[in-house]
Amino acid sequence: MSAIAPVRPPRLTARAALPGALLLVLFGLAVLLSLAAPGRGDDGQIYAVSINNGQDDWVYIPRASLECARDGQVSTCSVEVANRRLEVSMHYSASESREIACRSATYDGKSVRCSATYAYSATGVGAVALLTEGLDLTAAERDLVAEGRPWWSQPDNVVAVIPYVILALALTAAAVAGFGSRAPVDNARVLLVGTGVGWLVLLVASPLLLGGDILMLLPGVFVIGPLLVLWQHRLAAPSRARAIWRAAEALVVTGFVSAAALWLFQLGAAYID
Repeated sequence: MSAIAPVRPPRLTARAALPGALLLVLFGLAVLLSLAAPGRGDDGQIYAVSINNGQDDWVYIPRASLECARDGQVSTCSVEVANRRLEVSMHYSASESREIACRSATYDGKSVRCSATYAYSATGVGAVALLTEGLDLTAAERDLVAEGRPWWSQPDNVVAVIPYVILALALTAAAVAGFGSRAPVDNARVLLVGTGVGWLVLLVASPLLLGGDILMLLPGVFVIGPLLVLWQHRLAAPSRARAIWRAAEALVVTGFVSAAALWLFQLGAAYID
């Protein structure tokens, strides 16, 4: 009776590890994008607080700046505004009507009038608490609130930085492929299977993190997945190409894959429409 040989992990090189590293980075970016995804605004939590500062001048505080907790059908959020505590509670209907109502709002321990509305836009929908009577903020205090918002809480800022992220990933991969070892790796089949499965896991996880229709991910399954596996096959085999061509291949493949994945992520999360 012959014994079954154990599966031997591959001896990796930096060049052969590029697809796996790219998948890990893309998964991390999906998690980061989910923190302020506009498409997640209708999830039973307060999406933003908007404070009337007079003459149609509203101070907007996004969820990224709020500390929130959910208890049943009630979401309660708090934030420091001009060194004083603002707390807002909103009730969500359990019915399909998705009715919302602002239960209470207090600022510096005093009750303030509050109402609730859904903010519909091209980049998502969210339940917004409206403080229509304002908080008597000075111009300096209003500016401090605006400056205190994390830059990534604004969808336009996130969209603007994505091309630089793609460029950085592509250039890093090009450098690793160009200067890395050209030697083959052991047991490349493990890498090929891992790359294919990793890409599928990333695609399935992204709608759970970011929202969106899973059907729009099908092009990623049938186009990008095979491309990644083919690239992994080439990276695991011995290479006779000059460094400039290895770098160019890594630049193009990494740029295309990361651009396609991040475009799908932004679309599903409603950063873009």
